[in-house]
Amino acid sequence: MKKIIFFLLCFIPLLSFAQEKAKIIGETATKRISVGAEFYQDFWMNWPAKMNVRAINQGGGAFVTYNVPLGTGPMSFAIGAGIGCHNLFSNMVIEDIKADTITFVRIPDTIDYKKSKLGLTYLDFPLELRFAAKNKIRFSVGVKLGYLLDAKTKFKGDDINGEPITSKYRKVDNVDKFRFGPVVRFGYDWVQIMGYFSVTQIFDKGFGPELYPISVGITFMPF
Repeated sequence: MKKIIFFLLCFIPLLSFAQEKAKIIGETATKRISVGAEFYQDFWMNWPAKMNVRAINQGGGAFVTYNVPLGTGPMSFAIGAGIGCHNLFSNMVIEDIKADTITFVRIPDTIDYKKSKLGLTYLDFPLELRFAAKNKIRFSVGVKLGYLLDAKTKFKGDDINGEPITSKYRKVDNVDKFRFGPVVRFGYDWVQIMGYFSVTQIFDKGFGPELYPISVGITFMPF
């Protein structure tokens, strides 16, 4: 979530600057530039056998888009950039993050632990067709192309000797560098329900489990 907050802190001042410039040239900036943040639950598909996935796998994202009106009607086309974070919490750890094929192994029942997760961060490029009615009903449908920025694991618990440890490993191998999938939003004014379906798998085909997330949550677009 820290990456999302940082992203918003960077882009909100840019939005203010864009609004001031738009006033000078006589253009309504709020109709052209949108800033949003979203928080969602990831439902993971095709996880490995004997893996127990936590019920709550929270994720989040932030984005900035430039909106191009399609004529004088309620439709517009939006293109932009953002960041998306996904987490998989389970009772397994990756055996070797640099292995030729990524495999998950179950944490022994004798080990006490609080957290074991795989975290993924993407630079996203959304393309959306948006509808905004006069009664403030909003609807959008589009796609999102993402490029992997980081893939890491985190374990917090006891080691085999019963001593508390926190281990973090970054740059997990064989994670697909790109992701792609449809995204849809529906809501009122600046609060919308969102959904995203990852067409691509997390790991390169044949070099890891066929995991992929379906994300459902809420988007806030105050600008």
